[in-house]
Amino acid sequence: HQYSAIYASPYTILDEFNQTENSIRNALNIPSYQSHLFRYPGGAPGGRYADIKKEAMGLFDQINVAHVDWSALTKDAEGKFSKEQLLQNLYETAQNRQSVVLLMHDAGDKQTTAEALPEVIQYFKQQGYVFENFYDIMK
Repeated sequence: HQYSAIYASPYTILDEFNQTENSIRNALNIPSYQSHLFRYPGGAPGGRYADIKKEAMGLFDQINVAHVDWSALTKDAEGKFSKEQLLQNLYETAQNRQSVVLLMHDAGDKQTTAEALPEVIQYFKQQGYVFENFYDIMK
């Protein structure tokens, strides 16, 4: 993510969303596709762009787009970690949470993230979590 470009204004955040929506529409070949969902790169709360993010939230509300943030992460964006380290980061950040939105990345250099995924799923199932998609939750 190029934060300085994305967070130049509330409207550049909206542009980021619209460009992503268009890419998904094209990839799916479904011209009417609408996700109605946005995750702020770098997270929604705080940071040096907090005021701009807050203004953008109002724009998203106007067009019926929900914004979500993660509550746990493997820290795979912070560098190269072993699968065991990714899982340990997950255990630490997901601990004692009633519900979890897990942040993981799918970039080409994240092979270890993909390798950890079966154990991530197994962990959450063993902890009694149920997997749901956002559209079911937002109903």
